[in-house]
Amino acid sequence: MIPRATSSAVSFRHAVLVAGGVLILAVGGWRFWPASPPPAVDRAPNSATAAVAGPLLISVKPGSLLEQKFEIPTVRKEHIVTPLVMVTGAVMARLRPGKEALEDRWQFSNVELSGIYADWEKARTEMDFDAKRLKKTRELTAAQLQSQERVVERLRKLVATGTEAVRDLAMAEATLLEIQLEGQKAVFEAESALTQATHSHADLERQLLQAGVDPALLEHADADSAMMMADVPEVRISLVKPGQACEAHFFGLPGQTFHGTVRSLAPALSSERRTLRVFFELDDSRGQLKPGMYAEIGLGTDPREAVLVPSDGVLHIGGTDFVLTDAGVGLWRVTPVQVGERAGERVEILDGLKGGERLIGNGAILLKPLVVEALLKSKQAPVDEGDDP
Repeated sequence: MIPRATSSAVSFRHAVLVAGGVLILAVGGWRFWPASPPPAVDRAPNSATAAVAGPLLISVKPGSLLEQKFEIPTVRKEHIVTPLVMVTGAVMARLRPGKEALEDRWQFSNVELSGIYADWEKARTEMDFDAKRLKKTRELTAAQLQSQERVVERLRKLVATGTEAVRDLAMAEATLLEIQLEGQKAVFEAESALTQATHSHADLERQLLQAGVDPALLEHADADSAMMMADVPEVRISLVKPGQACEAHFFGLPGQTFHGTVRSLAPALSSERRTLRVFFELDDSRGQLKPGMYAEIGLGTDPREAVLVPSDGVLHIGGTDFVLTDAGVGLWRVTPVQVGERAGERVEILDGLKGGERLIGNGAILLKPLVVEALLKSKQAPVDEGDDP
């Protein structure tokens, strides 16, 4: 017979094994039981919150949560005096007060520039001297020829009447040829000297321009002015013109604003940096500016009427700036614009908007992927005969 305690233990172990088997079957069955299919997702284009509606067009479902995230201001024109272009420049020359000659009162930002200016002044003096010498040489040669021609003419008449020997006429004619040759030689030498001086003067002018000074401004500058130079990027040179107002904020003179005028533009761009050198004159009646001082310069500060839009509404894609303008209920047009400088939280639009348009300001960045897709679609779409190019 099996003891009672042993029989109870066997029954307990049997129950545990049965329970474990049931649990294993349950877990295994769950792993292989077919899962219920996920709910179907409606991917129809017309149900999307935002989508590309055509070339340069984006649709956003009216009243959607996405649309509620947009700020949609109306573009207005305003009178501003903010700069058109911001650059960094330096004082290249300063005319100190005094009674000395103009060339002795100029102070430059470096010794090399001062040496070029001295050579330029010397070349200009030589050019003026050679021009006067050429003029006098031509006058002298013409007078000598005219005098000798009269002698030859008189001798010809005397030889014709038999009162003068033919030999004297021949000698006079030979002297006339000699004067002509000597005169041509003297004129040629004077012309060569003037040409060389002119070329040297022009070469030194180019060196002054490359060094940062317009020599034409040095000849007509006021005693209370400083000559400055700045390099403007090629993409911005259309915004800069002679006669524009400008202002400078010097790093060494914080809190002060110096006003001036754009005087001239360099004749050529820098091939390495793709910039154009701009020369302007600042008013320094208090004598605070020193050659070599650097400043942040705003070019084009004349009062003007400008179109301003929120900076967040401008999307920069592939080297071009775009805004999204209202094209109807739920439609937004991708509009290319030319952007100027920032004015606080807004930016000036130089071209592309006229004012009165509604556009997406804050939140436009959410549609940037669709803007890229719309731009690609516009390049692939054929242009109908009635469409604008």
